[in-house]
Amino acid sequence: MMPRKMALNRHGLMTHYLKDFTELLPKRPDLDELKAELLQTAEDQGMADFLWSRAVSKEMVEQCVEEELTSIMTANVASIIEERGLIAPDQIDFLGFVHEDPDAAFITAVRDAVQVSFVYDAAQYAFKDQVRQYERAQKKNGQREDVQQLIENLATSHPALAGPPTMHALDEMIAALHASAPWMSDVSKWAYKALRTQYSTGDTWLNLPPVILIGPPGCGKSTYARKLATLSGVPIRALDAAASNASFSVVGSDPAWSKAQAGIPLQEIAKTGIANPVMIVDEIEKAGTMTASGGSRVSLPEALLGLLEPSSSTAWECPYTRRTYNMSQISWIMTANESDGIPAPLLDRCRVFHISYPGPKDLADLIRTQSAGRLYDEVMDCLIARVETAVANGQPPSLRRIRQLIDEAAAMAQEPVLH
Repeated sequence: MMPRKMALNRHGLMTHYLKDFTELLPKRPDLDELKAELLQTAEDQGMADFLWSRAVSKEMVEQCVEEELTSIMTANVASIIEERGLIAPDQIDFLGFVHEDPDAAFITAVRDAVQVSFVYDAAQYAFKDQVRQYERAQKKNGQREDVQQLIENLATSHPALAGPPTMHALDEMIAALHASAPWMSDVSKWAYKALRTQYSTGDTWLNLPPVILIGPPGCGKSTYARKLATLSGVPIRALDAAASNASFSVVGSDPAWSKAQAGIPLQEIAKTGIANPVMIVDEIEKAGTMTASGGSRVSLPEALLGLLEPSSSTAWECPYTRRTYNMSQISWIMTANESDGIPAPLLDRCRVFHISYPGPKDLADLIRTQSAGRLYDEVMDCLIARVETAVANGQPPSLRRIRQLIDEAAAMAQEPVLH
């Protein structure tokens, strides 16, 4: 089971956090928080036992109480008595003066304040030590300001894990996904089975194994991937595999380079605070090879392998920040127009689906769904007939083009009639 911590969100549902995402930086020390934390520990442990563990005996406490009562009370003890409301308000004016005949309640208040002052002294020592640790960490983590800023964004708290919060919400998500692209039912069934197995263990967030959708241009592969991410409520980032710098866009580059930056997956996690975004890589079969200034050559498929393999993605080293991160919760969805050009090692690590262009019924249903409330039935039927003719002639329009045709027809319907 993936290490995680949980908390209730504002809806009363469980929010999961990836606690082993990366080694957290020391938190900026806060003296007031440290005082409150140590005081709570002392009260839980027992004040006498807590002080004894820090070499403060009962005799030392009583000696200090005697000094506070027989001499002018120190400002430290007086402020603690007032802060904690240890005596009645009408006696506060007497603080700081010699008390010749104090009653039992007053003595008890002074004793409590003295004990708390010892706790605060311990907090002061701990605070100074934490400040030194924090300053060392700040000096060590980052040669450049932009690198340091990214490290702080990623390593000050645990990122959350997002997705449908319940099994019922998962059922609804998959149903809506299938309704949007019924010709991809094999993919939806696979995703449903994988997620239901995960959800049954209590891991209620989106985390799909890497998958490649192979099919002709315009059959809805990228649209389907975006729909899946949108319905699940996780962040989405898309990469164009044909871009010349695609490999470095994924893994990032060494900060010694003038234009260096972290990889897009890590940037997305830093931006959103979500550890399991959906990364869409379009046209993976067109991925090229990037040559670094030092002469090393890195292809996008090679760069992806370390992020897809479970054994390496849980402790993946970023060349930009030079720290390791658990990237195993990212869902990778790759698309391709054909399988030729996709390296075998990448195919071996992914679930591969071959997608067909939607059939006549699916196309008609899609057009009716997207045209509902926007087009008259006659216009809708004409559009369906036009698309079916194009398919029959071997020139199927892309789903993007179909949406454009619907938008154009709807815009024309809104134009005023000129007489």
